[in-house]
Amino acid sequence: MKRTLFAAISFGITCIGVALNAPANAAPSTYQNTCRNMNVVEDVLEANCLTRDGREVYTNIRLRGIENIDGRLVATNPNRVSNFYQTCGRFSVRGNVLRATCRTRNGGLRNTAIALDGIDNVDGSLRYYAPNVASRSFAPLPQMY
Repeated sequence: MKRTLFAAISFGITCIGVALNAPANAAPSTYQNTCRNMNVVEDVLEANCLTRDGREVYTNIRLRGIENIDGRLVATNPNRVSNFYQTCGRFSVRGNVLRATCRTRNGGLRNTAIALDGIDNVDGSLRYYAPNVASRSFAPLPQMY
């Protein structure tokens, strides 16, 4: 009985943690289907992406609203500039997942990861997309520079 209750509580806490890491209203990213050589330098995602006519071009996008909170990459306010790179390092990107090693409050290091949701390849250019609730379609967001 105690073991079942503990398992149920652990599962619930895990689900809450995953939900808190997902940005509100973010659509799943699709850029990873037509881009390669993804890399993060500070708060910028870089990649080589295909255009509609099949050419491969270099593109980048400034990541929004990702912070290091006690050694964990967390999606916060997408209208804010990301600051995770100030206390994290060893970045890698596989698919739409950013992995890093981040400093905790007590000075330790923690391996962490976060899905980079809401980013698409639009004719060779990485762009954020946000759902348009009225039409159930997606509209490009203005870029932050």
